[in-house]
Amino acid sequence: MTSPACPLCKKRGIPVDRATVICHAKESAWPIGDNPYHICENPGCEVVYFSSGGCLKKADVKTRVTFKESGPPRPLCYCKQVTEEDVISAIKQGAKTVEDVIEATGIGGGGLCKFTNPYGRCCSRYYLPFIKRALESQ
Repeated sequence: MTSPACPLCKKRGIPVDRATVICHAKESAWPIGDNPYHICENPGCEVVYFSSGGCLKKADVKTRVTFKESGPPRPLCYCKQVTEEDVISAIKQGAKTVEDVIEATGIGGGGLCKFTNPYGRCCSRYYLPFIKRALESQ
């Protein structure tokens, strides 16, 4: 089955658990409703979450969603509150490997991703490639 498209940009969404949406939606956007939600991954679109019952835009969400933000701080690990800037700082201070960066920043392993990450999934699929790219650019 194909995921529904964002009502604003028409990009296909990725399913997100309702509990995740509730954790990130501002109280002013409640009630969330019972319809299945999806996240819009288009960085240029104002919509973060959408369902057949409506959508939540950046202004309706209390969490900074990394791929929707152009300026710092840009979160990488929501459980441990580690940002892209923290990773870059660790590398500038001498971290030479992914393991060094993990040790210096504490990134990963928080275990509350369903509630802290706007995707409701482990952040490692996003922060590991970022760390590798940052290390390669040094």
